[in-house]
Amino acid sequence: MKGGVAASAVRAYPELAGLTDLRAAGWSFRAVADDEGEIGGLVGWRDTATCMDVLWIFDQDECRAARIMPAATAAPGELVWSRTGDLATCVAALLGLPGA
Repeated sequence: MKGGVAASAVRAYPELAGLTDLRAAGWSFRAVADDEGEIGGLVGWRDTATCMDVLWIFDQDECRAARIMPAATAAPGELVWSRTGDLATCVAALLGLPGA
């Protein structure tokens, strides 16, 4: 997001403030459309050399965060950590992970 768009979105929806912190930490985001083409959620991810962190946002009160081991590890695709809850809780948990 550009500064003006992000700032106006955060003013309208303060719970989005944590997403700017994730973007600053190297996260990418993409909207997810439903069968009718309507935006049904948002997915964010960050790949590192040691893991992949993912955040699925369905609603400000319904999110899931996870850390997955990359294919190059001994346990490829293994879910090693997850959290569910509201957006602020999941973002704070992700930012608190080692290597975040």
